[in-house]
Amino acid sequence: MALKVKELLQLQSLQGFKLVSGDKGLDKAVCSAGIADYEFAPDVNYHNDNAFDKDSFVISSLLFAQNDSSRILDAVRNLYELGISAFAYKSVIYNELPAEVLAFSNENNLPIFSFGPELYFENIIYEIMEAVQRDDTQILAEANIKKMIENELPKEEVLRISKSISLLFKKNAMAIYLKPFATGTKLDMSRIFRNFYLNKSLKNKAMLCKYNKGLFIILTSAYEEDEKFELILNEAMESLSINEKKVYIARGNIYHPYEELDRCLREAYHTFAASVTDCRDYGHFNNIGSFKYLIPLKDSYALNEFTESILLPILDKEEYLNTVITLVINNGDITSTALECNCHQNTIRYRLSKVRELIGAGKKTEFEFYAELSTAVRIYLLKKRAAL
Repeated sequence: MALKVKELLQLQSLQGFKLVSGDKGLDKAVCSAGIADYEFAPDVNYHNDNAFDKDSFVISSLLFAQNDSSRILDAVRNLYELGISAFAYKSVIYNELPAEVLAFSNENNLPIFSFGPELYFENIIYEIMEAVQRDDTQILAEANIKKMIENELPKEEVLRISKSISLLFKKNAMAIYLKPFATGTKLDMSRIFRNFYLNKSLKNKAMLCKYNKGLFIILTSAYEEDEKFELILNEAMESLSINEKKVYIARGNIYHPYEELDRCLREAYHTFAASVTDCRDYGHFNNIGSFKYLIPLKDSYALNEFTESILLPILDKEEYLNTVITLVINNGDITSTALECNCHQNTIRYRLSKVRELIGAGKKTEFEFYAELSTAVRIYLLKKRAAL
């Protein structure tokens, strides 16, 4: 459930707010916050339908109307038509609003508040956006995200979640999962979320949610080209001050958000899991190859029984186990495996021949042996490294 105007009045920064009109609109949902001032100034020809988000709580000093109070009604009417949920003004230029503004507010159930000069715009915006994010966090709790990733939520529940979060989805959406390369390194979530709250341009095209000590960025656009989403992602990375050279940036494909938000999240996270497993940054779901089916089947009885039959004979033989893991990570390349293991290629071949004997694969072709070995190793590493 989205936050309501009346619920936001409990916030510390809104304690001094006084309702002056529009009391029948206090149950309106709030999904964002914004500041209105220069947009309505007399010397500014400003026409931007995206300047204020639908269902937003807008605050103003009314500086734009300091010499002409009639501008207040024009601004409030304009904001109402854009779909805002509430309006508040700082009583530094006007202590009271013109009667026609109050009448418009009451007729259209648009709550208007006044607040004193001791309250700061930045604190108000930050607290409102933080409250919205907390509400999103309850809806997109890690337990719900996990269920969506594991394809355990009915489509009607995915639809309910998609329509309950603060981001107003456009026609298309993509999810990106971020997590640092270095083990033990964490993202500075407090700084990232604060930067996000204060970036007005990102509010109607992105949202953030934490998951498994990493971060999902959910993007939305009216366009379906990858390039459009890449532009939004670049803007987000720069605004949030995330060093792209230090994190996995795992992308999924573009889908309709209300129907397939779960698929967006699943593909992004599976891309990350494949990257961690193979110690490489695959970048996009389309690049992860056999992981597309190995990850969803990782817990199946048949696949786990198969993995155990292959690896159990060498699990207590560290040298052989490390050799086959390195071989698989290097896509079966003997030369690269030898370099990484710091030994001769013939040593690798000898170890592999011993592994063949131990697992009873002596009569199998090289292709059959490697195919079975790579499947078993990847399932083993998925559970060990990706914690799936």
